[in-house]
Amino acid sequence: MTTADDSNEMFAIEFSALAREIAMDIFPIEQILELHRLEEPEWARIQANRKFQQILGDMVREWNATATTRERVRVKAASGLESTLEVYIRAITDDNIPLAQRVEAGKFLARLGELDGNKDVMGVGGNGVTININTGHKPPVTIDVTSNQLHLLATEDVSEASDEYASQ
Repeated sequence: MTTADDSNEMFAIEFSALAREIAMDIFPIEQILELHRLEEPEWARIQANRKFQQILGDMVREWNATATTRERVRVKAASGLESTLEVYIRAITDDNIPLAQRVEAGKFLARLGELDGNKDVMGVGGNGVTININTGHKPPVTIDVTSNQLHLLATEDVSEASDEYASQ
């Protein structure tokens, strides 16, 4: 771990990882401290640090805001990915890594940062929806709706659509 003479910037990186693990409460605090090789006096200093308190508070709020398992998995995955971003950033400038791999790391970071023009990062967004309805009594119905049509449907009365289906 860092010493009192180390920069606050280095602390910030370690604070994020430490705060995330504590907020998610996956392991007991003793195991987390052991993993980060923190002794009691160092842990006491970190706990008293305002930046750490702020980061931990943010992480706890984000974690507690997740209402479903799917959301918690998404947050854990995003947190895990965030903790490895430094590796990708360093890899881009490492001449010992083949250029093709560095380019791929750059593309990956550009996609995550939405710098490649693609706003559909980590499953957010989409072009539309397809709904298949099969009741067994009538022929199956497939409804394909694009994102532009979804916007229009949101402003229309959906009872017309349900009446139309019932009459089939």
